[in-house]
Amino acid sequence: MFIPRHPVIENQFCSYGTQTATGSTGVGGVVCYAGSVLYLDPAAVNEEPVVYKMVYASTPKTPFGFSMQKVKTGYHQVHPTGYFMPGDFGSSDVLAQPDYNSSGQITGTKAAPIGVAHLGIWDTVHYTCDMTASVIQTGDNMKPGDVLRAAADEAKVTNNVTDAAGGTAATDKANGSYCSTVQVATVMKGASVAKCQANFNNTTLYPIRIKILI
Repeated sequence: MFIPRHPVIENQFCSYGTQTATGSTGVGGVVCYAGSVLYLDPAAVNEEPVVYKMVYASTPKTPFGFSMQKVKTGYHQVHPTGYFMPGDFGSSDVLAQPDYNSSGQITGTKAAPIGVAHLGIWDTVHYTCDMTASVIQTGDNMKPGDVLRAAADEAKVTNNVTDAAGGTAATDKANGSYCSTVQVATVMKGASVAKCQANFNNTTLYPIRIKILI
């Protein structure tokens, strides 16, 4: 048997994986941003398509796609379970609800449905650059044709050619190091040094246009 499956429809059945209580308290904190590079969890229960954002790991992860939605925890630490903020209504954010143990204690958040993007042309502000101590130098900005990989910093796309294996979380963020050697996208429409720096500083968000290759 060999049956074709529609990739967009099939990705409605992907889920962002469970989070432990220590990694995501129930105050609406962001677990994964839209535009983050994701990988498939090989240890998923029943071999279901469970995804997580790319991170540096001693066993390299293989990029699978891009998150189409922001994933947040619920507000169960400060509000009743199932509570939604007014700003959540009408948004595309995923709210992961609490997971309980046999004693009824909240131990983290459950897996939640998420959209995963593949191929095509997309605009994104979820990127970082080759930098020196968080400062983007002339020529290190996003340029058409730049190879993009998954960054160690929140699974953003990065044009940095430095492997995160030799750094720490702070230095990986400060220089935009990648956590996978696999190319995930190519820059089509870039951004100047000033725009990239403003985007990185989160003062003004300037999008770049990329062609997704996975």
